[in-house]
Amino acid sequence: MFWRVVLNILAVSTLAVAFAAWVYPGFALIPVPCEKPITYTLSSFDNRFGISQKGFLSALLAAEAIWEKPLGKELFLYTPEGAKLSVNLIYDYRQETTSTLSGIESTVEQEEASYDTLEARYSSLKAEYTSAKSVYDAEVEAFDEKNSAYEDEVEAWNNSKRTSKSAFEQLERNRLALEADMRELKVLESGLNSMVREINTLVARLNHLVSSLNLNVKTYNTIGASRGETFTGGLYSQVEGEQSIDVYEFSSREKLVRVLTHELGHALGLEHVDDPKAIMYYLNEGETGALTETDLSALRALCYNEDITSPEQSRGEN
Repeated sequence: MFWRVVLNILAVSTLAVAFAAWVYPGFALIPVPCEKPITYTLSSFDNRFGISQKGFLSALLAAEAIWEKPLGKELFLYTPEGAKLSVNLIYDYRQETTSTLSGIESTVEQEEASYDTLEARYSSLKAEYTSAKSVYDAEVEAFDEKNSAYEDEVEAWNNSKRTSKSAFEQLERNRLALEADMRELKVLESGLNSMVREINTLVARLNHLVSSLNLNVKTYNTIGASRGETFTGGLYSQVEGEQSIDVYEFSSREKLVRVLTHELGHALGLEHVDDPKAIMYYLNEGETGALTETDLSALRALCYNEDITSPEQSRGEN
């Protein structure tokens, strides 16, 4: 009796599935997640991003591999024609803002490097000037003492009978020595003046760079504030059976790969997770191009019906 009931239940279940497939032809065609690779193609492509189609497809392959390697199976397949998923590179205010910020950041980095170089030269020259000035001051003090002594000797000579030839010759030697000392002091003074001019020039350039840096940083912060922290780098959507991934913004190849990986995750059927470092976090904040344990748990839960250990959020934008 028990086996007859079981057989009846199986017969009813089989009939129900057959009826559903007959009434709703698409019922029997619902794909099992991860069973067959999702075919995709590159559709719209804007060259203003400064990346070639070959480079973009390379990033897509890298994004594929991030999901495929942990499972050891092909989850995505590039198919130029007849693909189920279209990938589009769309240029608008988001990438324009990112490019502007990148340009300012590059300028700031160059100016900071110039500032550091000039500051190092300024510090070195200032130390050199301080040392040379000490030598000059000591030489001037010694010259003043010699000159004062010479003036006393001249005054004594003028007040004497001025008949001593040896005394006159000594005065002449002292005078010539003072003139030689004066020439040396002039050379030292000229060197000091040259250093002072260079120091003043360096100070002016440093002040200009400080002003420019402050201006650039202010501009960067202003644009960054208007950009916000929730820029939509990419968006996966499915409308009336049409699947697409639109990429709007990335600042580097690494960020592009993360955006593509995130949206491919949505294409698989993954939701957002509460792990800021994860690929499937709703913001593109992570730095690594690898799945976290949270991502892996979500992937295993999707493909193998394993228990997921990390909470999820709704699917959508990144």
